[in-house]
Amino acid sequence: MEYNGNIKVYSDEEIKTFYPLRKRNTHKGNYGSANLIAGCGKYLGAAVLSAEAALRSGCGYVKLTADESVKSALAFKIPQVIFLGQPDLSSQAIAVGMGCGVSVQLYETVQRLLTDYEGTLIIDADAVNSLAKFGKEVLKNNNGKVILTPHAKEFSRLTGLSIQEITKDPLNCARAFAKEYSCIILLKGADSVITDVSRTVVNTRGTTALAKGGSGDMLSGYMCGCAARGLQPFDSAVCAAYTLGLSAEISSEQKTDYCATAKDILNNLHFAVKRLTD
Repeated sequence: MEYNGNIKVYSDEEIKTFYPLRKRNTHKGNYGSANLIAGCGKYLGAAVLSAEAALRSGCGYVKLTADESVKSALAFKIPQVIFLGQPDLSSQAIAVGMGCGVSVQLYETVQRLLTDYEGTLIIDADAVNSLAKFGKEVLKNNNGKVILTPHAKEFSRLTGLSIQEITKDPLNCARAFAKEYSCIILLKGADSVITDVSRTVVNTRGTTALAKGGSGDMLSGYMCGCAARGLQPFDSAVCAAYTLGLSAEISSEQKTDYCATAKDILNNLHFAVKRLTD
């Protein structure tokens, strides 16, 4: 791990510790349950990408909470996934917002989860945008296991800061928000910032192949799975960002930054994990 003041940058060897050797005599119940709240009629792909990323994370169960139109469209595409009508609060981790569409209903779901859920809660995409539109103060009711994963434009909506202000000083912008709302911020960018104020990590893995639709959905799904299988919330954010970034590098080597797609990155996750764990 390299240090720049109190900023940390992980190496492959250190990320390897987030992938402990799996004992032979175990079952799916030993590896936790990840519940994704994702997708709508317009954004079916977000649900697929987040679920398939979670399936590759090593967790035992992946559950998708979605409306009937999403379930009927995807049930045969991702048969390993358990489809639910409501969030499962017994899950070790929940990720919410990927391709859901901004709405009062989604905002109310996030508000209930902040109040009632005791596991790791990942708030992404339209859930972040719903907080920005209908009131971010509900974040102050969180139980300290909350991760927000905005990119600069979403963070601008949430904070009222300009994109220029955020990109000029992402470290301090992210830290200030994490401190005020007692949460973990993963501020996505060319070098993503992950902070809970006391710790700050800069993820330098990745390529511009990630600057395409679907990347954030995969990140949240994989992160949710990592938290479900037992990583601490902060570590799950670090592990997911790093592994997805490495998979993007592998994909870009194969197909170039121009041609590599989110699906390519998804399909190379196993090569990234193999490279980290061999």
